[in-house]
Amino acid sequence: MALPRTLSLTFAFVALALVATATLSWLTYRSVRKAMEGEFAGRLEALAATGASQVSPADVADARRLGEDGTGYIAIQLLLEQLRTASRAADAVLLDSARVTVYDTRGADRAETLTPLDSLAGDALREAYAGHSAVSGVYGRGREMRRAGLAPVIESGRAVAVVAVEARPDYLDDLSRLGRSLWLTTLVIGLALAILGAVIVRMAWSSLLLERRLSRAENLVAMGRLTATLAHEIKNPLAIIRGSATRLGKLAPEAQRMADSVVEETDRLSRTVGRYLQFAKPTPDEDARGDAVAALEATLSLLEGEMSARRVTLERERGATTARVGLDSESLKQVYLNLILNALEAMAEGGTLVVSDDARDAYEVSIRDSGPGIPPEVMDKLGQPFFTTRAQGTGLGLFMARRLVESAGGTLKIESAVGRGTSCRIRLPKRS
Repeated sequence: MALPRTLSLTFAFVALALVATATLSWLTYRSVRKAMEGEFAGRLEALAATGASQVSPADVADARRLGEDGTGYIAIQLLLEQLRTASRAADAVLLDSARVTVYDTRGADRAETLTPLDSLAGDALREAYAGHSAVSGVYGRGREMRRAGLAPVIESGRAVAVVAVEARPDYLDDLSRLGRSLWLTTLVIGLALAILGAVIVRMAWSSLLLERRLSRAENLVAMGRLTATLAHEIKNPLAIIRGSATRLGKLAPEAQRMADSVVEETDRLSRTVGRYLQFAKPTPDEDARGDAVAALEATLSLLEGEMSARRVTLERERGATTARVGLDSESLKQVYLNLILNALEAMAEGGTLVVSDDARDAYEVSIRDSGPGIPPEVMDKLGQPFFTTRAQGTGLGLFMARRLVESAGGTLKIESAVGRGTSCRIRLPKRS
């Protein structure tokens, strides 16, 4: 349960940090945008108010009455042209009380026309005609974005004209660059958080695996000690039974036959106990040698009756005549018996057992059955001590077989798919 909890906490931390970073970036962008918009609007409003303060209502009336021939028109023209040039504005316009253009710095031909600002900056224009300076929002003028500052020309407490100064909001480019930078920063931080989360999860997973390995190692040590103790306690009575049976065999012919059977079974039981002692054996026997081919043939001969009873056909593909490996004959038979008996158990309704071997580089044995195969969830646990799918099994056979093979420097691999049978491959280095 430690790993799911770590995953939940990690995902929560990454999500919270990412949300906090995105929120901070958004608040930063909004704050900077508000400051830039306010500073630009203030400059534009002051510029329009300065221009409006220098326009005489008399000049407006003269320009409306006489047009370009009046001195008022010329005074307004000079004022607006100087205002536009000095401020680097895009345009400067004077509108009369009817919202008709008196003068436009873009050209005299625009005079006597209704202003488009009525639709582009209507709220700010109405505010200016009400007697208050105002600044419009951003609007499009052709391919350019603009804002307009508007200020009234007051006479007798009412607006007789409005000065409008249009300018391109140059802060938009800076805001665009800031937005891209903040987005990129958020993305980089998000990736860093994702990597950090992955590292934390990997560390937690590694810690969990290490904990499981340590727990398994402790269980194996305890199991080894228990096995050694039980084996020791069993071997002592076996020695007494064998000695008594040997003496009993000297009394009569019938007793001799029965005593021989007791001795034989006692020896077999002693060898079995010895094999289970391998759980407690600290190191493999490096001097052990055996003929892997002969042991395989002996095991197949021993199981002929079992195969016949289970209606299993043996297909033997011989590729080697002899192979000396680092396991004794008893250990080799134990490995073969475990794997072949597992295959026979899998073919409850009969089938085919294919056994092939090869001894070119190393000695390799393949044992394939035509059984139903092993589900993936069982394959993940296969070979673990005490894990078995059989009601009478101990779960130690496959574990011991793999341990014996690996003690001789070999490998045991099992491949299976549901509906396609199971294949066991043993590879053992050859020894002289």
